Amino acid sequence: ETSSTTMGFALYELAQRVDVQERARREICEVLARHNGDFTYECMNELIYLNQVISETLRKHTIVPMLTRECLEDYPVPDHPGYEIKKGMFVVIPAVGIHYDEDYYPNPEEFNPDNFTPEKVAARDSVEGL
Repeated sequence: ETSSTTMGFALYELAQRVDVQERARREICEVLARHNGDFTYECMNELIYLNQVISETLRKHTIVPMLTRECLEDYPVPDHPGYEIKKGMFVVIPAVGIHYDEDYYPNPEEFNPDNFTPEKVAARDSVEGL
């Protein structure tokens, strides 16, 4: 069960970092107060920092270490003119390698929910269709 596993890792990381735990708790209390204590869908969407904690947990404790995808059309590899991924070929995407790449996540061994601020997420390259 991937959800129970992720929550276990999140609780472990929170137990190790009282500052992160307190920041998440403060956010939850503030958001619930704005919603008169009702935990609604709208309330959940306002828990920005808690979402960052979960995203960082999934980055650091990757549930799916690699993805496979079938190429839907011929794709010339940028900056490598002699290489082309042909339509129908399967490609392995190393999620763990990306999650621990210092170009994307400075100090990748460190648990840092601020890796997932809206600004940092927007600044990272993404590949459409993955």
